[in-house]
Amino acid sequence: MLVLERATRTTEDIDIFWLEGDAFQQLRSILSECVVTITRRYTLRPDWLNYLSQILLQNDIIIPNGKLWKQHGPLHIYIPPKEYMLALKIMAGRDKDIDDCAILLPQTKIKTRQQAQQLLDRYILPEAQEKNAD
Repeated sequence: MLVLERATRTTEDIDIFWLEGDAFQQLRSILSECVVTITRRYTLRPDWLNYLSQILLQNDIIIPNGKLWKQHGPLHIYIPPKEYMLALKIMAGRDKDIDDCAILLPQTKIKTRQQAQQLLDRYILPEAQEKNAD
């Protein structure tokens, strides 16, 4: 959702998180088939739609309520709070995530390391923080 924040770099994928975890598990194979069809039709990179984060993080994070951004029939697209996106970027810690943190940080009230830790504590479970501390 950094596109909405007017990031200077373009994103290479679209991250999704299916809010109904049980429905995601039931529909995962159908979603995969749809992604493959769209990938072939529009000659996209195979990883253009990233739902791997759902699989990797679903038991590690606390998902906040988002703000409804767009609605297309039964598809509702919610934008998470900037603080939540920042917490996920901090946890990921890749070079591109650090760049994204530089975009998001000034748009929050986070000024100290202690405030950043409180942010992580709000959205990232302790076990996940410990696992990703390296």
